[in-house]
Amino acid sequence: MCDNHQLHQNNKNGQQDGSAPEHGKLHERAHKAWSRRNFLLTGGLATIGSAMSLGGIPVHALAKSPLLAALSNANTDRVLVLIRLKGGNDGLNTIIPVYDYGTYTTHRPQIALPMGNIVMLDNTAQIGMHNGLTNLNPLWLDGKMKVIHNVAYPGQNLSHFRSSDIWASASDADEFVNSGWVGRFLEQEYPAYLDAPPSVPPAIQIGSESNLTFRGESINMSLVINNPNEFYQIAQSGQLYDIENIPNCYYGEELGFMRQVANSSFRYSETIKTAYDSSTAAVTYPSNNSLANSLAIIARLIKGNLGTKVYMASIDGFDTHANQLTSHATLLTRIGTAVKAFYDDLAATGHNQQVLIATHSEFGRRVFQNGSLGTDHGEAAPIILIGDGLGGNGFVGTPPNIAQSNWVGPGNLPVEIDFRRLYATLLQDWFCMHPAIVDAIMGQSFTRLSGLVDACSPSVGSNDTAVLLGHQPDFSTAGNTIIKYSLLVGGNARLRILNKAGQPLTTLFNSYHNKGSYKFSFDSYSYNLPAGEYIYQLDAGGKSYSRLINIGN
Repeated sequence: MCDNHQLHQNNKNGQQDGSAPEHGKLHERAHKAWSRRNFLLTGGLATIGSAMSLGGIPVHALAKSPLLAALSNANTDRVLVLIRLKGGNDGLNTIIPVYDYGTYTTHRPQIALPMGNIVMLDNTAQIGMHNGLTNLNPLWLDGKMKVIHNVAYPGQNLSHFRSSDIWASASDADEFVNSGWVGRFLEQEYPAYLDAPPSVPPAIQIGSESNLTFRGESINMSLVINNPNEFYQIAQSGQLYDIENIPNCYYGEELGFMRQVANSSFRYSETIKTAYDSSTAAVTYPSNNSLANSLAIIARLIKGNLGTKVYMASIDGFDTHANQLTSHATLLTRIGTAVKAFYDDLAATGHNQQVLIATHSEFGRRVFQNGSLGTDHGEAAPIILIGDGLGGNGFVGTPPNIAQSNWVGPGNLPVEIDFRRLYATLLQDWFCMHPAIVDAIMGQSFTRLSGLVDACSPSVGSNDTAVLLGHQPDFSTAGNTIIKYSLLVGGNARLRILNKAGQPLTTLFNSYHNKGSYKFSFDSYSYNLPAGEYIYQLDAGGKSYSRLINIGN
């Protein structure tokens, strides 16, 4: 298999990694690889049609997963809106270290913001904000904005492609995971999802590019159609694709899958359109602003009570290697005006109280300017949160130390807060998800950011008493699989293997369990099960929890 992930390596020893223009063809190759990948995501399967357009912008209905299932059933009406700053945002010109202004201007003699262009957030701590974000200052003053300092991950990669994947998959830097932290659970958690989808999409992505966050092990569940009229007409006609009469071969399998995905998304179209048509904008959004266009659509869906829990919108252009001062100011102004309009639009109907906005970017920029009046790929950068549920304004973490003695490699700010701590905190405290589920989704346990948001009572969605946490190879015993599960209360538990039709084949255990987390080493050979797909089902507290598993493959 060709692995383009090896195109970039960390640049901590000064080697050429494609993170700067002076790296020549390697930098050019990096952007070509990034562009080819985006094309494959948006122009390949994306032409099939599992998204509709609202206001001329493609809208993706994202597929089910344990996370989205839990969010759909969660005892909360809270919504998370993710805003992706594509290209690597320059954190030091977004949240300005006025406390060390001399060092800041020394390393950035031509691109440092003059004091007159800085909005002071904290006069005591001497921390300011780019005046392009001036529209956000009322939200800060009203206790509806927080800044998290020095966010990244250990072993930061400086490739757009690779680092974006790490943020999307929530993997370690040395793990090459081709699935998103949501999507990779798709096939094993709800094997009947495509045949029996929910009426409301648990998550929606605005735009033409599918994000790895929502990709399964082998496929992307977020496809695109660019003609909204055709999309809605197909949905209304009831002419769904035939998924029975397909060739019995690899091509047939792929065709059948894509038809199932298209059918599922068609079923969403009326629900989405009804929510969109039932509301209107209460404010005038800024013109010539793609982010504002996306947020205007999201606002109408939220105010139309669609019920979707997670939205994602993007704004491109943050790869500011040259002439940064003007272009970065333009981008931040677009963010500031778009987000403020979005907040005011929601506030007009009281929906602002249930929405949290979080920005993120694949990496930051270096402390010093380059020879083209820009900045090159760096490591840590700030994240901005906006919403009524923050419990007041403030900063999380330590303001960055920009002295050269604190740099990592050639001018990078070191990571203080792993972005996965933020993800875990939002899942647990914003969406009321049980800690055991959060740790399973994240792949490991990350220390939560205490007091980040107004926490709700943990819940697994209803009266659930157990959680299936997934499975992985048992590396201590060849051929075995570790099945992980948790009992949230003590009681009898039964674990069985079923065929894909749901018929029980064998019982692995049926016994009393105390409250806690468990691992069961499953040896398929001992049960004489031929290679293929099966379902393992945990029965506890009068409810059943199941996942799909491949045996012998």
